Amino acid sequence: MVNLLVVDDSALDRYVAGALLEEHTGWIVSYAEDGKEGLSCLRRQLPDLVLTDLQMPEINGLELVEAIRSEFSSVPVILMTAHGSEEIAVAALQKGASSYVPKRNLARDLVATVQSVLSVTQTNRDQQFVLSCLESSDHRFVLGNDPLMIQPLIGHLQDLMWQMKLTDKSGLIRIGTALHEALANALEHGNLELGSELREREDRTEYLRLLEERRNRSPYHERRIRIHARFARNEVAFVIRDEGPGFDTSALGNATDPPNIDKLSGRGIFLIRTFMDEVHFNAAGNEITMIKRK
Repeated sequence: MVNLLVVDDSALDRYVAGALLEEHTGWIVSYAEDGKEGLSCLRRQLPDLVLTDLQMPEINGLELVEAIRSEFSSVPVILMTAHGSEEIAVAALQKGASSYVPKRNLARDLVATVQSVLSVTQTNRDQQFVLSCLESSDHRFVLGNDPLMIQPLIGHLQDLMWQMKLTDKSGLIRIGTALHEALANALEHGNLELGSELREREDRTEYLRLLEERRNRSPYHERRIRIHARFARNEVAFVIRDEGPGFDTSALGNATDPPNIDKLSGRGIFLIRTFMDEVHFNAAGNEITMIKRK
């Protein structure tokens, strides 16, 4: 069973978020009215994930994120953002939050976001490598267009980062989130050429139908995702390249500007640029390089 903690001083917002989460089989939801009560809940029983509002009395969302990062670094935090809270949301992501969902999009995005973050944190680590003496490591992977292959690869890369002590557990989750966004973009928008307009619809049935269809049809079926991961004692670099036509990266604008936090189409790039130290695209727009320093 997965235990989730919802922290929000609005009883209505707690109910809405909790109701959406409780519809998912196997998820148990607890509640706290503000950040102070949320910390008390964490100290009594550690949840698998915390979903928190930003604007709260006593201890606000940013302060709660910092406290969780300090005391419970293995617990991921997802923010619920409202209009006017963009700047504090950006600060919270920089301080340790794992992802965010705009409150106006809870019905559409909340469950999927929680599933995505949980998949990163719960990746099987039973076969960790003994790498404590490793100075550097270079790995290359080639993936087909199967979404089920993304998480095992991320788990393997997280194992390497953890054994080389490149980050703490909270950082491991955030880097895993950035990798997930980059790999999903390479698969869906790169190799399969799926447009954001379908994904932004309330009903994603057509988007998922087209994804499955293109996975099994030429020329999409033959395309591959190539990953180059370079590990050193002080940094890790990931180069992810798809075989799609690419896109105009200048059209992204500055995805880290607070007003863009509410735009679904740029959400993945926003998280990547927030969680990584350097992010670069090639001229064609079908290759991204992400660097994270120790």
